[in-house]
Amino acid sequence: MTAIRDILRRLTGQPEQAPKPDRIDYSYRVFWAKQARGWHADRRTSVLEAARHLASASGFEANAFERRYRVEGLEGEHAGASLLALIRVLEALDVVE
Repeated sequence: MTAIRDILRRLTGQPEQAPKPDRIDYSYRVFWAKQARGWHADRRTSVLEAARHLASASGFEANAFERRYRVEGLEGEHAGASLLALIRVLEALDVVE
């Protein structure tokens, strides 16, 4: 169905719509929840502290897709919105467990 929508959009000349911020946040939260559930408590705590520290630094931007931030304990670089979602997931896991 999505492919048909994309074809019709191209044929009619309509611009491609960017994902809405709430859908981006939801996607990041689902991703991080799947990842973090398998982490031991010490790792969740250390990643949470590192992500909070980075998010509170001056110049941090909650950008949706551009991967420009590295967090101790995580592989690769991550978007700011992704790290904010990670923080919320880890906080929620800490409350639940």
